[in-house]
Amino acid sequence: MSPISLALLSAALWGATDLVTTYVGRQIGSLRVVVIAVSTSLVLAGGVAIARGALTQEYDPVIVGATLLMGVGAGVSYIAVFTAFRLGPLSVVSPTISAYGALSAFLAALFLNEILTTAHVLGVVAVGGGITLLGLRTTGSGRERRASLASPGVAFALIGLLFFAVITVLLTIPIKEYGWSTAITLSRIGNFVTVWVILAVVRSKRKALPRWVRTDLLGEGHALTRRGLLLAGIVGIGDTIAFFVFAAALEEGPTWAVSLLSSLGPIIVVFGGYIGYQERLRRPQILGIALILLGIVLATLPA
Repeated sequence: MSPISLALLSAALWGATDLVTTYVGRQIGSLRVVVIAVSTSLVLAGGVAIARGALTQEYDPVIVGATLLMGVGAGVSYIAVFTAFRLGPLSVVSPTISAYGALSAFLAALFLNEILTTAHVLGVVAVGGGITLLGLRTTGSGRERRASLASPGVAFALIGLLFFAVITVLLTIPIKEYGWSTAITLSRIGNFVTVWVILAVVRSKRKALPRWVRTDLLGEGHALTRRGLLLAGIVGIGDTIAFFVFAAALEEGPTWAVSLLSSLGPIIVVFGGYIGYQERLRRPQILGIALILLGIVLATLPA
C-alpha cells in the first residue's frame, strides 16, 4: 500500500478506536482504560518488534533515550486524551485533538525541511479548517456553546493536541533509523512506565483529589468488570495496529502528509457520536467534512 493509503487507514482505525475509548472510559474511568490499553499495547508491540529482529539491532543510546522520553510525553498525552473522551462532548473533543495533523504538517516543513507546494499548503489549511468546523458545537444557547468549548474535556484535548503534534514529528527519527516496530516499542515502554507511575501517585492521593478526578479518571463508583477489561484491551490493540500502520506510512512518505491524513479520524467519530450518542450533525460540521475532503485532494496532489 502507498503511504497515503496507509495514513488514511490509520485514521479510520484511530477513529473507530476513539469510539470504543469513549464508551469504555465512561464505564470504568479514563485512567484505568489508559493503563490497560498501554499495557496491552506494549505486549503486542514488543512481540512484533522481537519477531522482526529488534533484539539483534545495534542502537544509538541517544536516539533510544530520546524515544523513551517521547514515550513519557506520549503517556501524559494518552491520559489527557482519554480523559477528554471521558468528559466529552465527543463531537467537539475528537476534532480538537485531531488538529494535531495540521500542526504536525507545519512543524515537519519547518524542522524537517520538507517542501510543501501551494496546493499542499491550501490542503493543510482546508483540513485544519474542516476539523475546526467539525468541533463547533451549535446547539443550545450562546452561553451553553461557550461552556462546551471551555469544558474540561476540551482543555484536556488541547494538551493532547500539542503533545501529539510534537511527538509525531520527532518520532520520524527513530522510525527511519530502526523501523516502525522497534520505534513504537521503545515509545510504548515510556508510555507504560509513565501511566503506571501516574496511576500509583493518583491512587495514593485519591482522598485529597477533587471528586471529578476520582470518578472520571479512577472510575470511583464503577466496577472494573470483565467487559470493561476486554474493551480497554481492544482499545490498546486497535491503537497499536493504527500506530503500526501510521509508522509504516512514515517510513516511506513525507511526515507532513502522513500526519495530516492520519488525523482524519474525527469524521468517523462525529458520525459515531451522531449515531451512538445522539450528538446532532449541524451545518458547520457538514461544511467541515466537505473542506476535509477538498483538503485531502489538494494534499495528495503530486509535488
